[in-house]
Amino acid sequence: MSFSPRPYQIGAADWLSTKRRAILSSPAGSGKTLTTTMALDKVIRSRHRTAPVRIGWMANTKEQCQQAQTAINTFPLVAKQDVAIACAAAGRSWADRDVLVVDEMHHSTAPSWKAQIETAPKGRWGMTATLPEDLQQMAVLAELFGPTYTITREQVAANLTPAVVRWLNATDPLLTQPIDAEIDRLVKIRRRWWSGDEGQLWGQVAWQVCVEKGIVGNRVRNEAAIAAASNDKPTLVLINQVEHANVLAERIPGARPCYSAIGAKARREVLADFLSGKCRCLVASSLCDEGFDAPNAEVLVLVSAGKSNARTEQRTGRVLRTFAGKSSAIIYDFKDLYHPLPAKHARLRRELYTKLNYHQIDV
Repeated sequence: MSFSPRPYQIGAADWLSTKRRAILSSPAGSGKTLTTTMALDKVIRSRHRTAPVRIGWMANTKEQCQQAQTAINTFPLVAKQDVAIACAAAGRSWADRDVLVVDEMHHSTAPSWKAQIETAPKGRWGMTATLPEDLQQMAVLAELFGPTYTITREQVAANLTPAVVRWLNATDPLLTQPIDAEIDRLVKIRRRWWSGDEGQLWGQVAWQVCVEKGIVGNRVRNEAAIAAASNDKPTLVLINQVEHANVLAERIPGARPCYSAIGAKARREVLADFLSGKCRCLVASSLCDEGFDAPNAEVLVLVSAGKSNARTEQRTGRVLRTFAGKSSAIIYDFKDLYHPLPAKHARLRRELYTKLNYHQIDV
């Protein structure tokens, strides 16, 4: 694999290579894994060494570990070092490493992640596309890793495929009353043991019911999603539940489901087939939220909805990577007017798309 760094990657790698501990914040699709590996290469080249540098690399998924190995192999000098790569789930100690790189380091506030990272006594580099908005969480990350270098979306935009969001109005208006009735029923039941804020209880229950009845059980919405995904382009369909993935994949031509329960080997095969073109459409769960690299993907169908700006940006970033023959990235989203809660979430996503300069069309 050849690598021609972009100007923003060179600047970030130059900065990172001078820091013992640091955070690299870089948008999805910007090549942060290669940027970090380039910084390692710069550190190794900075002076003569009589022993290999002991590099640790901690990631969230096996796919991210594979991406790390691919990036490391791109830099022969880095590949010659003493490199250990492992998922966070392995729970290993990094006490013997000179530097620990943590991919998707926004997870580092979790006790299991934090405990592992703290075993690394020397260098610590974290990288992520989604820094938390919570100030307390950011304080923990700063304590673990140090200062942050941010690559902005504006810097990356020139190297991304233009995005077009097509807003679908497909919904079943008869769902509103049954959804409200189910929310009221479940709130009354859970209130008996709920000790927290009443508004928080309602929000949790309402979203759960909207997913079950307004997304998974919404016939009109599902038909629109299937139609959007039934094209001749490499397509990603992102869902909330694995059962929903199976149902949709059966009805979308050339589609295959992909989620953690199918097993690591089967998942790798499906992802490889999608990248090679053997599989045209991937119906996937949240495993594609992080560390998923498929630059050939041209169409995204956001069945999953939700209000998180960070997750939405990350998900849409999956189809923005440049690729031979790709002139634009098409994103299908839903107005979700069947209930006020998902409709509000849709409005928040619309505001985010405006901020990201995505072109939007109401279908």
